[in-house]
Amino acid sequence: MTRSHIALTPVLLACLTLSACSANEAPTGAPAAPAGGPSVRGTGEVEPFKDDTDVPLTKQLSQSQITQAIPDAEDVVPDYYPGSLHKRSPGDPDDCSPRNGPAPAGWQRSGRGKYDYQGSTVSREIDLHVCQFDNAEHARTAYDQWQEKEETTPVTVPRPVGEESLFITYAGSSGTVYGYSRSGTVIVRVRVQDAGEDPTDAHDVLAATITRLQQVQAGRRATTTASDIAAAERARR
Repeated sequence: MTRSHIALTPVLLACLTLSACSANEAPTGAPAAPAGGPSVRGTGEVEPFKDDTDVPLTKQLSQSQITQAIPDAEDVVPDYYPGSLHKRSPGDPDDCSPRNGPAPAGWQRSGRGKYDYQGSTVSREIDLHVCQFDNAEHARTAYDQWQEKEETTPVTVPRPVGEESLFITYAGSSGTVYGYSRSGTVIVRVRVQDAGEDPTDAHDVLAATITRLQQVQAGRRATTTASDIAAAERARR
């Protein structure tokens, strides 16, 4: 090997090293991957989507944010349409207390939705209430007081919703199912009439509502539907 070849060797090695490094770097001015979105490894393999919204509801939401999180009729169980109470209705303090009592301690704001079943000749509705409190302890107390415990039977669901949840049915109530959930400072209740003691619809609407609230808390649009929850449950089986 000549002296000129020896002199060029370190230069070639440096160039090869720089080329290898630059191959793993994004081009100058290229947009960064969105937070929580898929990213690309150096091998070109796409990493899976990272959900950074599945956290307890601790941020105080505005009335408009709670309203946005309440599902539209097309976001709940198929074949339901908006009931006499439009989904963008703010709730009342007594919506968050048992038997329409006074507002529970720490109540801040609430929202509600009502949906009627298409083609039903009898009363068949889905009622939804969302309540936020000033802290998790007040929410937990209201959650415990909200639940009806007399003449009810717990109904089993595949997995809990939020940090804690409960599903019950009344004896002799045409199988009406109630679902309750708490996440951080928020409690949610759903009632599905004539459910035949099947908690599926109550679970899916409740889980979709909690997820939509989490999306709004993260600064995103509320997009999850009850059908999305149902599809995810089927995929887990």
